[in-house]
Amino acid sequence: MGVARMNVTLNPDLERVIEDEVKCGRSNDTNEFLGKAVYHYLLARDLGQEFTAQEFDALIVEGLEDIERGDVVDGEEAFRRLRELSAERRQSRA
Repeated sequence: MGVARMNVTLNPDLERVIEDEVKCGRSNDTNEFLGKAVYHYLLARDLGQEFTAQEFDALIVEGLEDIERGDVVDGEEAFRRLRELSAERRQSRA
């Protein structure tokens, strides 16, 4: 598989985020970071989880409120539900 080259223009804030992620070791280089970012974007999109920054912030607040109330799901159960939802969505697109 070949590698395609692209030139992109990033705003300073986004450039700083990428540089910080590489500096702290979460990604080996900018190419790896951007590859991960695109992968996670596509995964979220395929799961129907595209949100604006404001919507995402509201979901975080909602989740924190759920935790405070003790309205939580065991991790294994959460992943089981996600796998089930993902399988259902794949079947509906087939």
